[in-house]
Amino acid sequence: MLHVLKAWSKPPSRGQLALLQDCRTYSSRSTSDSEAADLDAAREWFQRFNKSTIPEKIAKTEFSRSSGAGGQKVNKTSSKATTVWKLDALYPRVPKVLYQGLQDSRHYVSSSNSIKMQCDSSRSQSDNRAENHQKLFDEITRIYKQRVPGITPPEQLKKIEQLKKSENTARLRMKKLHGNKKRSRSDGGGGRRVD
Repeated sequence: MLHVLKAWSKPPSRGQLALLQDCRTYSSRSTSDSEAADLDAAREWFQRFNKSTIPEKIAKTEFSRSSGAGGQKVNKTSSKATTVWKLDALYPRVPKVLYQGLQDSRHYVSSSNSIKMQCDSSRSQSDNRAENHQKLFDEITRIYKQRVPGITPPEQLKKIEQLKKSENTARLRMKKLHGNKKRSRSDGGGGRRVD
């Protein structure tokens, strides 16, 4: 009992931490029926997802003076586009599974609870506004791919099971060979050669 307490009082080793992390990963992957239904709904939504899924009218775009190359034009015109989408307006248009991903995005602004994109790559206001919408589309696609796992086809599941069985068979065969080797050593008189 004392050795068990000593083992727990020591800081965990790298291997123990990796094991705990794996356990946490697997436990977080277990899904309930409602989570599975949410994932299925997200997969169906993504098949229909395109740039028009998020209408431009829910965004608020402001223009300001840009910087960098462009000569006198950038000093005179306000072409830098800053587009803001309130999450309250985005939520009805994206699946529930993506909500947390939107809040974890690097474009999320917590003070206004919104997603904010900026673009000044073009000297045209409309091009910069369109590029902001493209950035939002790309960000939502990235979040979807990060949050929603794909479906494993039945053929691949069958192949995985076969690989697991063959790995287990090979492991048991190696274990048996190792056991036989140890037994042969103990039967040989303590491992000493007598000449």
